Amino acid sequence: AATALLPLPAAAKTAPARADLLIRHATLVDVEHGRLIPDQTVATQGDRIVAVGDDAAIAAAWRAGKNVEAKGRYLIPGLWDMHVHFGGGPDLIEENKALLPLYIANGITTVRGVPFASFDYSIKEKARSAKNEITAPRYSVYQRPGSGWDQGPVRTPDKARTWVRWIAQNGADGLKVGAERPDIMAALLDEAKKLGLGTTAHLAQTGVAQMNADEATRLGLGTV
Repeated sequence: AATALLPLPAAAKTAPARADLLIRHATLVDVEHGRLIPDQTVATQGDRIVAVGDDAAIAAAWRAGKNVEAKGRYLIPGLWDMHVHFGGGPDLIEENKALLPLYIANGITTVRGVPFASFDYSIKEKARSAKNEITAPRYSVYQRPGSGWDQGPVRTPDKARTWVRWIAQNGADGLKVGAERPDIMAALLDEAKKLGLGTTAHLAQTGVAQMNADEATRLGLGTV
C-alpha cells in the first residue's frame, strides 16, 4: 500500500497541490528508525520539506515546477558539523569561497562555529548564508565569553550575565565556554538557558581542577 512519512495535503483529495520541487525515486536513509526505504519521493516548498513517501502517492498529490530524478541514489537528512573553526587572517574570506561549497557538496547543511572567527565576521556571514548570498551551510554562531563587545573580559558573574544578554541581542546562537571559575560558569550557563542560547565547552586538562565535565553539566552545560 502507498504510504507517506509526512501527511498528504488536504487539497490532494481533490487536486494536486503545488510544490516547488520533487526529488523522485530515491532510496531514503531513515535515520530515526535505522532503515533504508526504496522508491521514496520528497516534495518541497521554499526551504521546507512538505511531504515524503512512496513515489506514487506523492506524485499523485503534488505537482512541481521542477523534478529531480534520484533513482539509484541515496537521500539523507542534512548533516551538522558541530565543531568548526575558520581560522583568521587577511585571506579568510577568499579561503572560505573555496571551503564553504565543499560542506554543501558533502551533505553538511549546518555548521556550528565555536567560534568560526571574530564575532562581527561570524554574524555577517550568518546573515549572508541565510539570504543565500553565498554558497554555504547555515551558520550557528557560538562565541567565547567577552568576545565581540568593547567592555573587556568577563571576570564577574554580573558581567557574565551582561555579556550573554549582549550576544543574544546581537545575533549569536550560543556560547563556547572554557573551564571557567564556578561562579562565572554558573552565571553564564544560567543566563544562556534563560535566553534560549546553546552552550558548549572545551574543558582543558589544565582547568578541570576548578571546572570539570561533571560540575559543568550539573550547572547546565549543554554539550562538551
